[in-house]
Amino acid sequence: MLAIDGETKLTGIIGYPLRYTISPAFQNAAFEHLGLNWCYIPLVVEGDALKKAIEGIRALNFAGVNVTIPYKEAVLEYLDELTSTAELVEAVNTILVREGKLIGYNTDGRGFITMLQKDMEFDPKDKRALIVGAGGAARAVAVSLALEGCAEIYILNRTRERAFDLARAICNKFPYCLTQAIDFEADLLNIFNRVDLIVNATPVGTDISTDETPVSPDLLNEGHLVCDLIYSPPETQLLKEAKRVGARAINGVGMLLYQGAASFEIWTDAEAPIEIMRKAIFEALELKER
Repeated sequence: MLAIDGETKLTGIIGYPLRYTISPAFQNAAFEHLGLNWCYIPLVVEGDALKKAIEGIRALNFAGVNVTIPYKEAVLEYLDELTSTAELVEAVNTILVREGKLIGYNTDGRGFITMLQKDMEFDPKDKRALIVGAGGAARAVAVSLALEGCAEIYILNRTRERAFDLARAICNKFPYCLTQAIDFEADLLNIFNRVDLIVNATPVGTDISTDETPVSPDLLNEGHLVCDLIYSPPETQLLKEAKRVGARAINGVGMLLYQGAASFEIWTDAEAPIEIMRKAIFEALELKER
């Protein structure tokens, strides 16, 4: 059990709402396992209070924080420095406080790639990928795939303009990676038959849409690796359909785990106890699903 005193180093997560966050469960499990006098707390920030909240973590001598929806992009203007990856993604999910300076990182893409490589033994180099969605999560995934040498990326979004903006950004930064924006009027069957990896970076499959899929199941085949960034429910309808046709399928737990582990290491300079964190995530999800 964590004991909090005047020497406890504080970390946390800034976002709104944070009712269902499980980050405190696995980060605190990691601190306790390593015997670190650290604590991770949810920091609910509403409306226009983001600037004050960021000033607060500096004033209160936090070691760092995570940043989640809806502030990953808005937080950029309040930071002193950005890492090269955060600049590429144009979003921050981790802040390190060092000597009074706030340094912005993005570990989402790193978490995604680690999940592919470690949990699925999938190397994105020279592969073709299709990402459904064009928001912040899609951007992090697209940048990380391009950095790993992905040959082609298709951005599928209902609003083609948003897909086009993301595709253009990837093309400008990674000219060797052929990136194309498409909408649901495109020849999707031909495109799906070309790709190796399909990533759902939309919320379709959560809450009231649990029986929905972001793309038609008829487009899936046994040659695909289907990754749904959603982790609650643990098996979305998309993943069920992927398994039905013989495709490999994985949810977003691994990405959550590895991005959180990367944040942990940025703050503490200690190696993250991955299996302890993984166990805590599954325990927290089990409680949530009851």
